[in-house]
Amino acid sequence: MNSELTEFLYDLKKSKTIQEANSLINSVSKIENLLITLTDKDEFIEYLEKTKIPTKKLEQNTKEWGDVQTPNNLVDKVYQILLDTNLDPSVIIEPTLGTGNFILSAPRFFRNLKLIYGVEIQKQHIWCSAFKLIKKALNQETQEKHRYVIRLIHDDIFKHEFNQGILKSDDSNILIVGNPPWVTISELSSLDSTNLPLKSNIKGFKGIDALTGKSNFDITETIIVKLIKLFSNNKGKIAILCKNTVVRNILKETNNSNLRISNIRALNFKAKEYFGKTCNASLFIADFSPKKNDTSCSIADLEEPDKIIKKFGWFKDHFVSDIEKYKLHSQFEGQFPVNWRQGIKHDCATILELQLVSDGKLINKNNEVVDVEDELVYPLLKGSSLRKFYAQDVSRRLILTQTKLSEDTNKIKEMYPKTWQYLMKNKKAFSKRKSRVFQGKPAFSIFGVGDYVFSPYKVALAGFYKKPIFTFVAPKNGKPVLFDDTCYYLSFQNYSEALFTCSVLNNSTLIDFLNSIVFIDSKRPFTKEVLMRINFAHLVKKTTFTSIEEIWNLNNFTPDNKITENDYKKFQKTFQK
Repeated sequence: MNSELTEFLYDLKKSKTIQEANSLINSVSKIENLLITLTDKDEFIEYLEKTKIPTKKLEQNTKEWGDVQTPNNLVDKVYQILLDTNLDPSVIIEPTLGTGNFILSAPRFFRNLKLIYGVEIQKQHIWCSAFKLIKKALNQETQEKHRYVIRLIHDDIFKHEFNQGILKSDDSNILIVGNPPWVTISELSSLDSTNLPLKSNIKGFKGIDALTGKSNFDITETIIVKLIKLFSNNKGKIAILCKNTVVRNILKETNNSNLRISNIRALNFKAKEYFGKTCNASLFIADFSPKKNDTSCSIADLEEPDKIIKKFGWFKDHFVSDIEKYKLHSQFEGQFPVNWRQGIKHDCATILELQLVSDGKLINKNNEVVDVEDELVYPLLKGSSLRKFYAQDVSRRLILTQTKLSEDTNKIKEMYPKTWQYLMKNKKAFSKRKSRVFQGKPAFSIFGVGDYVFSPYKVALAGFYKKPIFTFVAPKNGKPVLFDDTCYYLSFQNYSEALFTCSVLNNSTLIDFLNSIVFIDSKRPFTKEVLMRINFAHLVKKTTFTSIEEIWNLNNFTPDNKITENDYKKFQKTFQK
């Protein structure tokens, strides 16, 4: 420990009251009222006596909070970009200050600061931030002449109440900056974290959407929305490092919740390079705007912030990924005439999904030979098999325990005893399923079943891939083919109707439209919500039989039945108003 810090620590130990201790800390570091109780003083002294930041301990403590500290070189880039916009904040607020890197660097960039205000739920992070500020001040040959104060608040940002003087200040130019935890509520719950906001379906999803994950939300998104609503009447900006999905969700909120922000930008950067995280991330920047709200966002790169790549957001009540591209293909925006279905959800692939091997035996994922009645075993395609126009390799199988939702599975015991015995033997695997869709349902329940599952012909799409390929699927050995829940599909009774639908959907003009509305960097770019936006009637009208034949030729596909142009004209007529 250097002599300056040793002397400071000696004086701090001598202080008899909290007021004396806080006065000493403030005189050195400009931190106001750091300590609340004598216990705080003792804890802080103990921390300082360690002479260095216990990095490993911090990492262990922060896993449950979703914390990743921001490296100094990224902090400097963020501040330089903000400085280049002529931002001159008098107040900087960091909602989750972590170990203090944003707070520590702020005075080097902004010369008119009056207040630096950080909130942090972990007391060890507060001590770490204070340690850095004190050490920096003690190592400086001359004291800074800036007239600002620093407040480090030990509190939960979800419950924290900001001083009304900050919220209602007319002359303050506020910058909210930081890097909140990049986790969702469900991810924090899985880590048994206590750092959770009040659990609620904040976006108002109903029914199955609320059960299957749409109501799950990102911690950073929640913090940003809260702060925008609190500070939108002030002058200034918000600049937060976050996942791209968070930026998109906030843009959606600008229409639904009237978030008053403008000049919205997302500067992409490589999260792997800075945080070791493999995800798509950006610096989200927006101006507070009490009188208007923008509904589009400019995309650029953090290294070239002024070079706009594209804009996304709202265009004529539609949320799109590329506004200029969408304008060229917006005629394909509409409502699909029938429901797209999602594949079977069972969350028990080890037991229910089987592989048909060369000798005709069925093997489960535990490499066990499975002997069950054929009546409950159906051909299965996963998303990885839907990469061609026509599905041919269908060697996987699925044990279908129900034919409709909430159907009593006890009938399997009487009708299919071998299957029942197999299921009972592996009952423990089913009990480990965590999804709420299985709670309170019969044993061995699955989800995503109904009459539509048993239609012979289908058109399917894998939701996870970046390039949309619609696949024509015919029955296998007289049985309808099923899909896992990474897939979306349409059901048909008629061969030619299914084939024409698949061919029309593979039209390149539709692919261009889809690419203008989907976010390719999403975990699942193509969803039911996206597919239901297709104006299929207009697409059918614009697609010729010649272009359909070209698609068949391109994919080396020959229809099983003789299909003519007249057949296609009849198909087109069914979509004429």
